[in-house]
Amino acid sequence: MNGSPKTGHLRRGLLPAVALAGAPLLQACGPAEVQLEPLSVVDLQVRPASGQRLFCPGDPFQVEVVAKLKDGTTCSSTDRTRGCLDQKDAVIKPEDVRIAGSAGFRGEPAEQFVWIPPTNPLETATGLALKGWLEKMVAGQTTTSMVGESELRPVYQCQNRGWYSGGGYGAHGPDVEVAITTLSTPYYPDAALIRVKAMGGRAYFISPSMDQTVQIFSKGQMGAPGRTGENGEDGENGEDGKDAAVGAAACTPGGDGTNGTDGGPGGPGGDGGDGGDGGPIRIVLDEAAADKVRDRVVTWSPGGDAGPAGPGGQGGRGGRAGAGGQGGLLAPACKETKGKDGKPGRNGRAGVPGRPGQPGRPGPPPEVTTMPRASLFAAEMGVITRIEAAKAKPQ
Repeated sequence: MNGSPKTGHLRRGLLPAVALAGAPLLQACGPAEVQLEPLSVVDLQVRPASGQRLFCPGDPFQVEVVAKLKDGTTCSSTDRTRGCLDQKDAVIKPEDVRIAGSAGFRGEPAEQFVWIPPTNPLETATGLALKGWLEKMVAGQTTTSMVGESELRPVYQCQNRGWYSGGGYGAHGPDVEVAITTLSTPYYPDAALIRVKAMGGRAYFISPSMDQTVQIFSKGQMGAPGRTGENGEDGENGEDGKDAAVGAAACTPGGDGTNGTDGGPGGPGGDGGDGGDGGPIRIVLDEAAADKVRDRVVTWSPGGDAGPAGPGGQGGRGGRAGAGGQGGLLAPACKETKGKDGKPGRNGRAGVPGRPGQPGRPGPPPEVTTMPRASLFAAEMGVITRIEAAKAKPQ
């Protein structure tokens, strides 16, 4: 796995509370957290909070622990509506709940009870075992409840597509090799194993049945976007009119302001780049089951999207109008002596956009060859043998 995946947008509904041994823990916000006595538990169930004993490799899910007590009531680690010890809105104190799995790890924060199974489906092809129990310290001694266990069946709807595209703008789709063989798992006796090598790495997919195919894409990159056109130059501001001279005769007018000049036009936008062509895909089939596994994979080599056209530059702003100058003193017979204001310049026109690029061309049809299974999956034969030797389980 490449790091720890995020646990999604699970709402955090549990907040710390002051410990009151042996009594319900009330909180100002969220459900009450109840500290149970582990030895009072007579039955304990652990399962996905969805209620379905299913999981998909790499897809986080929330785990629920349900404890049945000696008085016949039950308490949940996540379902606050169930209530606990006469509290209507209550859950088991998160710090007392333990969960474990045969593969994967517990996500953070711990009080959300999220389990993250491995992304590689080969690690859980025989199922995922969950365990849960209650544990707390009493007088310096660790006290634990009975352990609940649950077996989860893998499903693969979240892993039915592999999308490969790399490089910069306009890059061609990467070279992709797809290897396919049969695989009999305890849950899916007619499954197929698909291995994809691309961009220096490898990934595994499982097609559980003929009607659940896996799609593999080698897509060209989008063309580069066109550059934005340059903005037009702003117009020159008009000059203010001159004021009447000090001591000028009454009714001497001020000078007129001059007009602002028009803004310049924006520059044209650049043309978008062409998308890259779809990449080549090579399919290698287990020669002993070529006809059986060929249709488990659907391949696509679409070209990259066209680069969008660059927008034209903004037109320059028109120059400010010059203000009229102040005139001399007004006598009773004088009219307004302030000079006339100039006119503002007009804004320039926006530049024309560029042209979009061309979409990339589809890649070539896949090349299909065959190879003996032992050679084709030499690195995986050990785990394949172990999976196929496992006992069949009900679907």
